[in-house]
Amino acid sequence: MDGGSNQLRINLGFLGPRLDKSFLHATALVVVSTLLFFGRSGCPLQEPEEPRYAEIARQMLEKGNLVVPVLHGLAYYDKPPLLYWLIMGCYALFGVHDWAARLVSCGAGFLSVWLTYFWGKQTVGPRAAFAGAMILCLSGRFVYLGRLVTMNSLLCLCVVAALAFAHRALSGPSIRWGWWLLSAAACALGLLTKGPVALALVAAPVLAFQIVDRRTPRPRLSHWLAYLALTVGLASPWYLMLTAHDPHFLSYFFWRHNLLRYVAPFDHAKPWWFYLPELAVGMLPWPLLLIPLLIHLRRSTQPRAQQPAALGFFLLAASWCLVFYSIAGSKRAGYILPAMPPLALVFGCYLGGALARLPGPSRRRATVSWVCSGAAVFAGLLIGLHLVLPGYARKFSLRGQVRPLAKLVQNPEIQVICYPRGWDSVGFYLHRDDVRVYTPNERPQLVADLKTKPQTLAFIKSDHSLDEFLQDLRGSMEFIPQGRAGDVTAGWVCPKSDRRQLVKQFRDDRSPAIRWPL
Repeated sequence: MDGGSNQLRINLGFLGPRLDKSFLHATALVVVSTLLFFGRSGCPLQEPEEPRYAEIARQMLEKGNLVVPVLHGLAYYDKPPLLYWLIMGCYALFGVHDWAARLVSCGAGFLSVWLTYFWGKQTVGPRAAFAGAMILCLSGRFVYLGRLVTMNSLLCLCVVAALAFAHRALSGPSIRWGWWLLSAAACALGLLTKGPVALALVAAPVLAFQIVDRRTPRPRLSHWLAYLALTVGLASPWYLMLTAHDPHFLSYFFWRHNLLRYVAPFDHAKPWWFYLPELAVGMLPWPLLLIPLLIHLRRSTQPRAQQPAALGFFLLAASWCLVFYSIAGSKRAGYILPAMPPLALVFGCYLGGALARLPGPSRRRATVSWVCSGAAVFAGLLIGLHLVLPGYARKFSLRGQVRPLAKLVQNPEIQVICYPRGWDSVGFYLHRDDVRVYTPNERPQLVADLKTKPQTLAFIKSDHSLDEFLQDLRGSMEFIPQGRAGDVTAGWVCPKSDRRQLVKQFRDDRSPAIRWPL
């Protein structure tokens, strides 16, 4: 009995340091990633993208529609439905709230950090993996963009998963079918998130890796056919159902919003170097490691065949994503998110290797210095998250103007209109899917419709559009502003004869954001 206990203590003593270090790594990542990705998740949705996608999911849930994305009664074919499905699930569980809509993106960013850690741990070791995952988590631009209610964070998770699983499939003496097919399944989810861009971001680095590094097994035609079959097979049912619903969908989605937008952009045109400062500044201070890394690679006496193959794969994945989106005519900041996890692992490989090459006392001092640096970056991000982000989000949000009016427009007979363009925050915070949008060319129709509705809640852009609107109302109609001033002015439109009756009807409302001038 005592002999067995002693043997058990010996074994646990041997495993203890490894278990303790892994536990510390996991604990630190849980605390840091949870606080940064889920803290202040109730911030207002920022126009224009966040309210649009949150509202599409709300309207799909309200109508019980899983196939056709809809926005204000019209089909919205710009993006596939996976993000909407997941947000609908959050709404069903927690109700329709800002934070419920943001749970999917925050969760995708959180999981991307953890996937980066496990990817690195299996390929370059725990020290480099922890450094890479923490670098990613402490990159301000990744945290900010990864929390937004857009497809980019979810696409990043799908692409990184597909790359990590494909890399694992190529890490043995032969192709590992299980990992290979898992990569195809993750790529299929990417197709359901944002379309064929997912396959482009995954396939190219894998093909290049088998050409550049001869140590890895080379996927044969049968492997690629199985990969494509599973990817397309899992993603195609939704595409086929929507094509059956509307045959124009394929040309609109694939031609206009994928190929044409890539080669001949009709919006968000930016110069080719747009993403270089996004990465250099958005991941500070960690890109500073790129300089000593390049110097080390140039001066390294280690034969190329003995250098870690994983480092080459990380570089290929990050570089290809940067090149692919830099060539594209249409550019938005969030597109570059899939490049950040493999780039963080590149920095993690260098940092982990540099620390390992130091003698014991120097290594401990350097480790303490890097831990202090990381803690300082974390403190800065946490302060920005709690003190800066809420005010910044309010600057680009209409929640403060729209939500206080929600109780006043529960009656569907009250018309809600926007001029000279639509703001999806109006529908989301009012829980109305019948918001009418009028363009400047429709001003005569707007005035005519207002005369047929005794009470209308209007949201007007606070520029010359408001002046034009007030000019058109002169005579029998009146505009009564409500709530705080901003880029958009909210107010009631009613006949002058009904003004006092309307004020009296809503006088009991005690919301501080409502003003009923007499």
